Amino acid sequence: MSESVDTPIPTVIIVGAGLGGLILGAILETANISYHILERASELRSLGSAIAMTGNIFPLFEQLGIYEEVKSISLPNISLDLYDTKFNALGSVYAREHNLV
Repeated sequence: MSESVDTPIPTVIIVGAGLGGLILGAILETANISYHILERASELRSLGSAIAMTGNIFPLFEQLGIYEEVKSISLPNISLDLYDTKFNALGSVYAREHNLV
């Protein structure tokens, strides 16, 4: 007679509640996988930054059901500005001229 052994289901520990950590948490939530998100900061604060998203992230947003909402609040990237290590402007690539927008 064989004994059944209950194998505990592990909980995923996510270190950091940045964009990557929160998206991983959302994915685990939809897969019904237990997780904990650990964050060092004790409060939210504005970073005053922007996020550039390329086309390879859109399938993930569709999977999470947030693509249309993200698209509705997004602005197109008009140009890519290039700088050297001393922040001297090297030039720009304009998206419209290359049919990228």
